[in-house]
Amino acid sequence: MSSETYDIVIIGGGTSGLVLANRLSEDPDLQVIVLETGEDRSADPNTLTPGAWPLLSNSPADWTFHTAPQKDLARQITIPQGKALGGSSAINSFLFTPTSKATVEAWKSLGNEGWDYASYEEAMKKSFTLHKHSGATEGSGPLQLTLATPESHWEKAWIDGLKTVGLPESDPLSGNLGGPIIAPESIDPRTKQRSYATNAYLDPVRNRPNLAIRTETTVTKVLLEKASPTGDAVAKGVQFISKDGVSRTIGARKEVVISAGAINSPRVLELSGIGGADLLRRLGIDVVVDNPHVGENLQNHLFTGLVFEARDDVETIDAFFRQEPDAVALAMQNYGTKGTGPLSTSNMITMAQLPLPELHTEDGQKDLDRLLSLLDPDSDATRSPPTTPVFAAAHQAFVRSILTNSSEPVGNYVFGPAYAPFDAPSPTHRAPGKYVSIAIELSHPLSRGSAHITSAAPEHASTNEGLVIDPRYLSHPLDLEVLARQVRFTEDIISRSEPLTRYLKPYTKRFTDLEVTKDYIRRTADGAYHFTGTCSMMPRAMGGVVDNKLRVYGCANLRVCDASIVPLEPTANPQAVVYAVAELGAGFIKADVQ
Repeated sequence: MSSETYDIVIIGGGTSGLVLANRLSEDPDLQVIVLETGEDRSADPNTLTPGAWPLLSNSPADWTFHTAPQKDLARQITIPQGKALGGSSAINSFLFTPTSKATVEAWKSLGNEGWDYASYEEAMKKSFTLHKHSGATEGSGPLQLTLATPESHWEKAWIDGLKTVGLPESDPLSGNLGGPIIAPESIDPRTKQRSYATNAYLDPVRNRPNLAIRTETTVTKVLLEKASPTGDAVAKGVQFISKDGVSRTIGARKEVVISAGAINSPRVLELSGIGGADLLRRLGIDVVVDNPHVGENLQNHLFTGLVFEARDDVETIDAFFRQEPDAVALAMQNYGTKGTGPLSTSNMITMAQLPLPELHTEDGQKDLDRLLSLLDPDSDATRSPPTTPVFAAAHQAFVRSILTNSSEPVGNYVFGPAYAPFDAPSPTHRAPGKYVSIAIELSHPLSRGSAHITSAAPEHASTNEGLVIDPRYLSHPLDLEVLARQVRFTEDIISRSEPLTRYLKPYTKRFTDLEVTKDYIRRTADGAYHFTGTCSMMPRAMGGVVDNKLRVYGCANLRVCDASIVPLEPTANPQAVVYAVAELGAGFIKADVQ
């Protein structure tokens, strides 16, 4: 073992890893080190300028993973994941959307004591300071959030239009969702720049003498010994490749924490000998803990969307999205001088998390009964091996409870005043003219996939090679049925929601036929960047990888703390959830190591 030793070694300097670094190093007696594969890009203008975030995909700050071919979808799916100090909080789209109370309570119901909504909400609120449009603030956490009020005609039309069809505005931070919102963004209103794990949690404490940060450093395995009296493996340290290309080790006196994300955390576990024994032996890896659930239960939001033509006399941001020189110059001037315009925001804050009202009419109840018949856990169509029958039943019971509750959101909708290429010849296509677009996400997918290594070669650990990611989108038949009804519901809302309709050109409905809608989804659907579940927190017998304190089963002092531990997909963008998980995780670790 290396002579270089720390009390706590954190693998991954992403969102969770930097929250842990801040909170754990508050104790001056704890020596903490963070090892991050990516670079520190905190001085990069594209990282800091909110409206430049789309430029970060396929950049050096992105792992740029790809899924295995999806038999039920037409397109190749790319998976942006942050490969930089700050992780995905350094490249994402800023939306801070806490999940519903029902979702968090469902995590608890799987056997995770301590994960009630009150505890989750307390941890989440510890992470942020909310700046309201009035100038008032709420909270005192490191992350800076901006919450605007509806100002533009489009924002007001979206909120007011949904009200006219019986969907009143929601409080985005309440946990009680079911209507339109203006979403908070992780943007500091004082600097007009991205607020993320690096400048919020790390920068204020970088100079602590008991905290070390190393970038361009890739952990290739956790060094485990079967040495404890209980028979559990003990993490003695980690092996890593430093930026000079040399393999080295660092010792851990107390704990090793993996915070590498939903794709890379199971990868690190498997490279270290924790995973399905058959897979590990096939790759020549010594089996330390046989747990076939590592890398399983991968979940993500599938989405498609609709585009509607706006009237010629109404302003949109299409010219900016088409990168027309005059529009770009004006955007740069407005951002540079006033901190306003399309470069000052993600341009995605106008949202809604909505139920499906059609399921709660008399005819809808009959349709819902038929849909729920698809939830038979013994059906070949609904199995997702090696998911345990007890978890499959619990997952399906949760989705059933959402679909049958008229106040719980079934889908997440994101509205924007510009053309989005859902059904375009290519993802870079931008049509001439003026448009509004609505992205339509399935909030509670039942389709579950996996992420597993295909190689034990350490040189793959810093690349997007050496693993296979298979979300198995639409493998559960209920997902397509619900998403198709969401598409039809969206089209119906747009056709009758005043004052929204007054800003649009006449529109002829395309999706009255459900089968036509399903074909559209298969052709146009894509995956969001909201991966969870691959190191799920639940009892081991149910299919868990970590317990309710995030400790890896079969290991005495190894934890996972990031999006991978979330066992059931949140309702929308998971940024807020990850900060809450990390704040809770920091508390668990502090309680055990002090």
